[in-house]
Amino acid sequence: MINEQLAEISNLALVVTIVLYVLALIGFGADLASSSQRRSDARLAAQEHQGEGRTLQTATVAADGGGAVAGGGAAIAVDGGGAPPADAPGHGPGTGTSGAVAPARPASGGMSAQRFAFLLTAAATVLHVVGVLTRALATQRVPWANMYEFATTSSAAVMLAFLVFSIKRVELRALGSFVVGPVLLVLLLAQTFWIVPAANLTPSLQNSHWIYIHIGVAIIATSLSILGAVVAGMQLLQARHERALAELTSAGQEHPEHWGRFGHVLDRLPTSTVLEALSFRIHSVAFVCWTFTLIFGAIWAREAWGRFWGWDPKEVWTFIIWVIYASYLHARATGGFRGNRAAGLALAGFVAVVFNYTIVNTVINGLHSYSGL
Repeated sequence: MINEQLAEISNLALVVTIVLYVLALIGFGADLASSSQRRSDARLAAQEHQGEGRTLQTATVAADGGGAVAGGGAAIAVDGGGAPPADAPGHGPGTGTSGAVAPARPASGGMSAQRFAFLLTAAATVLHVVGVLTRALATQRVPWANMYEFATTSSAAVMLAFLVFSIKRVELRALGSFVVGPVLLVLLLAQTFWIVPAANLTPSLQNSHWIYIHIGVAIIATSLSILGAVVAGMQLLQARHERALAELTSAGQEHPEHWGRFGHVLDRLPTSTVLEALSFRIHSVAFVCWTFTLIFGAIWAREAWGRFWGWDPKEVWTFIIWVIYASYLHARATGGFRGNRAAGLALAGFVAVVFNYTIVNTVINGLHSYSGL
């Protein structure tokens, strides 16, 4: 018996969730834009300060006939073996070791745009989970029996994982735009193209506990693959950004610029090495989940269809995903296959996940055609 009132509450909760995610995305974007502007202002101020210092030094040399230079050199030698003073241009607290200006921090008196966006994201995630749970209560079953429910449940799992990681590592909140954006896209697709009325399970899915185990693990695997792909993608961009900055610095630029405002966004993220380590941890757990997805699916197939493996399109593509992620983890464990090549292989696995979730579910007919469309 379907509770239509709860089903309507579920739909309403998910619509409001989309609105909150849009507002959170705007907040994360505003935070990135404001931090970029602060960094640009700090860089220009440092350049002006450096120009004034050079002008003053030139004037002093002209007036004293070079005596000031000798005195200044002696002072530097006494101050630390040739190291410039702490307040010298390019070496103050607002600069990095390469002389590039570090992002200026907002004043601590009020709430930053990032914190406000993060709180909105947390509220939206709670409402997202409420929408999933009310759908389950309305149908009296697990909320992942069709493509619409799988999308809403797995995207909720992505956001929960992001919140957990962001609470433990605050700097990862800078990834908010790149996590909320894809989740918002999935929810919009679900509410626009994949939504189906709340209904009972099809006869082939009834009376089996494997729907809780097999598909539940598949949801976790898919969610971690999405989050891992975001981190791997940002790792590729960050690695390229770091190489470009190193080249510009070696070429003699005191305040190197690369990619303009987007480069300032990357400056706020962890280094590519940190992102690669996080990507590896996420994909390691995802691979374990994909492994059990295959195992539990084979056991359920034996009970339902009398065989463990039948080369069904869904089975084949799940195995392809497993092979790609196994190759990624094996290659990443070797010393010479890290960095961009490892990230590229991880993204290839995510492409296979997307193909399995969209094309296989909606275009290719098979025994796993449970999209409801």
